[in-house]
Amino acid sequence: MAIFSNDLEALIYIIIIGFILFVLNKIITSFMKHFKKISIKTENKISFIISLISFVTIIYLIIEGFPSFEKIDPTYAAILTGAISTALAFASSGIFKNLISGIVLMFVGPFDVGDIVKIKGNKGIVRSITLSKTILETFDGKFIEISNTETFSSSLVNYTQKIRKVRNFEQFLRKIQSPQVKAMAQLKTLDETYLKKMFEVCKNIRNPIIHRYTFRMEFPYEGFKRKIREVHNLCVKYREIFGARPWYDIVNFGVKIHIKFMILTLDSNTILEDQPKFAHELYQIILKSVVK
Repeated sequence: MAIFSNDLEALIYIIIIGFILFVLNKIITSFMKHFKKISIKTENKISFIISLISFVTIIYLIIEGFPSFEKIDPTYAAILTGAISTALAFASSGIFKNLISGIVLMFVGPFDVGDIVKIKGNKGIVRSITLSKTILETFDGKFIEISNTETFSSSLVNYTQKIRKVRNFEQFLRKIQSPQVKAMAQLKTLDETYLKKMFEVCKNIRNPIIHRYTFRMEFPYEGFKRKIREVHNLCVKYREIFGARPWYDIVNFGVKIHIKFMILTLDSNTILEDQPKFAHELYQIILKSVVK
């Protein structure tokens, strides 16, 4: 039995309910933005849940609300239902794939809002996860929209690590070290004083996260010793900005020398704003070495 008495009533109620849900979503979103105790991640999850409930509610009202569907002859109704179902399956298969992928990404996925990730070769900060897409802000200031299906099926690197139950400094080092940093003693060369400051901050935060961003640059052999000294001084300069001195290591010898850099910081926006500047200054060192 249909929820509403006639099709016109069903249409009016669906429009009204849809408008109410839309306004309610805007009010709650606005409230959360002004309530500073709610984190961006929590805000995005609540908005996602509201959007999902609204979507399911409207779909249910459309399917169950129109009484005219009950008046169709059962034989024709079966044929019509089959045709509509087939059409909807083709038309909305991508929509529902994105919806399911979005639910998985939001609640059990490999990243969260604010994390630094690489998706389909694009590096940046996750700004939003909606019902249909993931929005990424790249290091050159662009906003890229990637469908949740593509995000879920593509290769992904997450440079953000959640630090939980860190009881001492040595345990903190083990959690943040990368595969390339194989010993804690090597990691301490970053700058033990600054790393201890990071540890104290993480110890006093309920769910601390640390961003471990890596990138590579090619250096020519010419003037490499002098050049690597300049790189070291530049890393010392940037330790105040990132919170710890960037770590670097030679990872490959070939036509050129490949050096891998690792940045540790508690603020993803710092990487978004200052990593390009750091990389640019490194590039200036490379160019200067080539000229001389």
